[in-house]
Amino acid sequence: MKRRKLVLISLAVIVVIAALIFGVARHNKKQAEQAIQARNAKVDQTLTAIRTQHKKNVALKDDAKRLQALANLETRSEAYSLRADRKQPVIALYKELINKEKAYFTDKNQKSLKKNKLTDDQLKDIKKKDLQAKLAGLNALTDVLNTQRDIVYNDKNFKTLSTEIQHLSERYAERLRQMTQDEDQASQAAASSSQAAAELQDQQSQSEQSNTGQNTDASQSGNTASGQANTGVGTVGSTTGYGNNYGNSTWNWYGSNNSNYWGSTTGNGGTGTSTTPKGGSGSGSGKTNQESTTVNNSGNQSYDTTGNGGGQASSGADGTNP
Repeated sequence: MKRRKLVLISLAVIVVIAALIFGVARHNKKQAEQAIQARNAKVDQTLTAIRTQHKKNVALKDDAKRLQALANLETRSEAYSLRADRKQPVIALYKELINKEKAYFTDKNQKSLKKNKLTDDQLKDIKKKDLQAKLAGLNALTDVLNTQRDIVYNDKNFKTLSTEIQHLSERYAERLRQMTQDEDQASQAAASSSQAAAELQDQQSQSEQSNTGQNTDASQSGNTASGQANTGVGTVGSTTGYGNNYGNSTWNWYGSNNSNYWGSTTGNGGTGTSTTPKGGSGSGSGKTNQESTTVNNSGNQSYDTTGNGGGQASSGADGTNP
């Protein structure tokens, strides 16, 4: 009987101990789970805060502000990775978002480079103003890269891209120099051509003026040469006189008035007209350089023409020849 009681007591003790052990273990497990949940909740809060800030950064329209936001994101990532309670999900999220932001800037820079990049054939055919725009685009891209150097690019990537841009810029600058030189040469050639044309026109104008003066002098210096025989008819006072002239012969005509008039023409080869108010009018022929002499000799007027060649009329009155 006593032995049975002892067994029952032992079993009860064992049950109580087991219950205590199970209870403690269950409590500890629950506490651990709660701690894990708390930690996970904290991680989730951190992740949510990081994603929220990133959305704000993406919404920025100013690239300078967005670049500064990327720099701040990198700073927070480095600081979190040094914490004792750091969590891998947070570290991974930082890395993911930083890479996305860097990709935004690098892709934009590559598009700008592609837009301003020319092949050798394109560089030969492009207009000067368009090439200037391409070079300005490369210069602007270089300035952008300098601001992004320590944030978006590492040293190797920065050097590779900046070297390519520098090479293109040097090619464009050299091509622009050649274009400017060609334009200067063409301008000088055009100026020389215009000057030569102006000088030629001036010479032609001077020549025309000289020829006009010579023709005027010739028309005033003698009768117009025709190389044909000429018959002259003149009226002297109330009497009509007639005379004939053939080639180099001498012709005389006479008329009666208060004074007598006779004229001689030698070596004539053209036609012309001489008139005197009191003598009359007639036509005769001559070659060049008309010369006339008038002598008042007892009322007799003498008229002599030698070597006439123009169409000038000469006139005299009352025994004088002006």
